[in-house]
Formats: sequence, structure tokens, C-alpha cells
Amino acid sequence: MQIEPDVYLVGSGSAGFDLTDPFDCNIYLFDSGAGYVMFDAGTGMGTGEILHVCRRDGIALDQIKHLFLTHAHGDHSGGALHLRRHLPIQVYAAARTAQIVTAGDEEAISLPMARAGGIYPADYIYEACPVENGLSDGQVVRIGALTVETIATPGHSHDHTSYLVTCQGKRYLVGGDAIFFGGKVVWQNTYDCSVPDTNRSIQRLATYDFDALLAGHLNFTLRNGKRHLETACATIARMGCPRSIG
Repeated sequence: MQIEPDVYLVGSGSAGFDLTDPFDCNIYLFDSGAGYVMFDAGTGMGTGEILHVCRRDGIALDQIKHLFLTHAHGDHSGGALHLRRHLPIQVYAAARTAQIVTAGDEEAISLPMARAGGIYPADYIYEACPVENGLSDGQVVRIGALTVETIATPGHSHDHTSYLVTCQGKRYLVGGDAIFFGGKVVWQNTYDCSVPDTNRSIQRLATYDFDALLAGHLNFTLRNGKRHLETACATIARMGCPRSIG
């Protein structure tokens, strides 16, 4: 689904636009002029549907060459290996995310607990995937006409990363699960979900200038995206916590 001249939504589950498998996150694709750049990979259960959406939108699969992961949770990185089986991609992730994904470490992403709680199907398996490119906080990657800046945003998980993408003069915050439409977040009972870290990451993101907010679930915003961070920051300033999406 094309959402901007050079930006596509090619995956989204039941907490979004129901494009692909219900458990998938929002998956974004940018045309860099030197190959397509994908952000997040879904669970792997909807990979065929993601590829179908790409074909339907006229995207040549052999031109999807780069995959950036926001964090290691199954709905964002579990599809990485599945995509590699069909696409000539190399994978980028922050160091801790890279370790988890490369090892296929289910404990590190609280997957046994999530399966037991019905968050994922009982038979869902998280498959390890090599990560060629480890990223550090503040690192900038240039691919064709795109620049991608890495922003460490722990809180939703200890390894969470957001990306500031500049494309054709417009700035997009690919926020993963750090911030959602309406200034909401996700609070969950996992070992690495942190209220202080989440709030600090939101306040950090609010210092960046950008136009569009491309969140990992729910709606995206193509203009005035900072208003969602400002809503969350106003709550934090009152010693509160942003509302959870579920």
C-alpha cells in the first residue's frame, strides 16, 4: 500500500491495517533509488502475504536489499529469516538486537511467556537469522537517496531502537514500539519493559525534528507527527505515564 511517493506499508496485522498476518507489526518500505529499504519483518507467519503486497504494488522483489529491525520481539524480527529466503536482503540492527536475532533467543524476548499468555500461537517458533550490520547509537547509514539515523530508545524492551529516515527532503520517525498514535505506548509484564526508560526515550525522541511518525502498530501520521510525542511528554511532565494501547 503506497502511502507516500517513495514509501509503502507492506505488512500490518490486526493491531493495524490487516494487510498481512494478524500477528504482524506495521512493515514499511522506502525506495532509496538504489534498492528498497524495509523496516521490521513481521512474525514470519505472513511472509507470503508481505511478498504479495509488494508485487501488487509493483515492487520488484529482487530490489528489496536492506532490512532494519527496531527490536527483537517476534512480531518485528521473527520474519527476518523467512524474508531472507526470498529476498536479497542484508539485515541491520543494534548490537543487542543483533545478538538475540542471530541466536534465535526466545527467552530474551519473553516468547515462552507470550505463548503461554496467548500473545502468540502455541506452536510459533522464533527462527534465528544472521545480522550482517550491527548499529550503534547515533550511527548514520546512507543508502541511495536515504539517510537512516539510529536512535537508541530502550523502554518497551531493553534493545529497542528507532530510526530517523530522511527521504526526498522529508523526515520520517520509524518508531517501532517506542511511541504510538495519540501518544500511547505498550506496558507489559516482561523483565525488560521499563517505565523510566520508556519515558526517557520518549523525551529524547521529542528533541528530534521530523514530519511523519511511522509507528509499529495502529495508525501512522504523515504530517505533524511530533504531536503524538508532545502528548506523551505532557503526561510525563505531570509525573504520569502515557496510556497503553492494550
